[in-house]
Amino acid sequence: MFRIRLLAAALAMAGVAWTAEQQPAAPPGPSAFQLALVTEQGQKTVLGTLPPSLFAPRISPDGKQVAFELAEETTPGQPPGMRLYVAPLGALDKRRALQYTLTSTRNIAPMWSPEGDFIVFLAQGNGSDMLFRQRADGYIQPSFVVDGRAPEGWYKGGKLVFITRKGDHDYGISMLDLGSKKLTRLVDIEGSDQHSSRLSPDGKWIAYSSNETGRQEVWVEPLPQTGKRIQLTKEGGRHPMWSPDGTKIYFDQGGRMYRLDLTATADSVQAGAPSPLPITGFQQGDLRRQFDLMPDGKAFLMLFPVQP
Repeated sequence: MFRIRLLAAALAMAGVAWTAEQQPAAPPGPSAFQLALVTEQGQKTVLGTLPPSLFAPRISPDGKQVAFELAEETTPGQPPGMRLYVAPLGALDKRRALQYTLTSTRNIAPMWSPEGDFIVFLAQGNGSDMLFRQRADGYIQPSFVVDGRAPEGWYKGGKLVFITRKGDHDYGISMLDLGSKKLTRLVDIEGSDQHSSRLSPDGKWIAYSSNETGRQEVWVEPLPQTGKRIQLTKEGGRHPMWSPDGTKIYFDQGGRMYRLDLTATADSVQAGAPSPLPITGFQQGDLRRQFDLMPDGKAFLMLFPVQP
């Protein structure tokens, strides 16, 4: 009996060891990304393929160009640089590189001006995070705008909305008037993240993601602020975007896109139940929104991983 028990124990130990050796390795990251237009009905049109360091492309206001960041080699022993590029939407291989700032070779998170002639972006890696702007044609050296984590929107009238950060995981949202340099803190709840903001087309509301409940949900507030806040989702929601006519908000949750149909009055926004859209498989994480909406609202600009 004792020998039988020893044999059973030995087999069990061998089985455990074999199982540990046979555990599959973590799946590799994508070898590239397809940049594609996707309609609300799920119809997908691939525009081209770009390197795997591509992140968060943004469409120009006229819908003809796209701005994005790509990694590139820098000085040996130094972390790879991140450079901004602008390309025609239908000819990604004709992309042109923008100039680095004088303070950093990590330039990321581009956002277009309302007229499409300038780009504002985040420069990292040399002290505090800073926002710069430069011409979209890249022919003028970038100029400093304000200390901040990442730009989220540049709106008519010179309003720049951007993220601020305390510590590692406490994001808030502020707005800078580029003319007067007046800085307004819009929402910043201590100990939680507020980010991924978008102003409504009429400028009267701001939508954003907040995890103050323990899960990211979509909220809206009136502008100018009154202290009123409205939670639009109850079962999770991230990265809200208004439709061009302001009657819908699109957001993602659990790897799928959703639509919220809205009814807005002077002091309130009401939303129906989220409608799931037949759009899945796109690249997205918790923080910066990686998809965009075409200016006419007829398609999303999205990334789809190409597996090696």
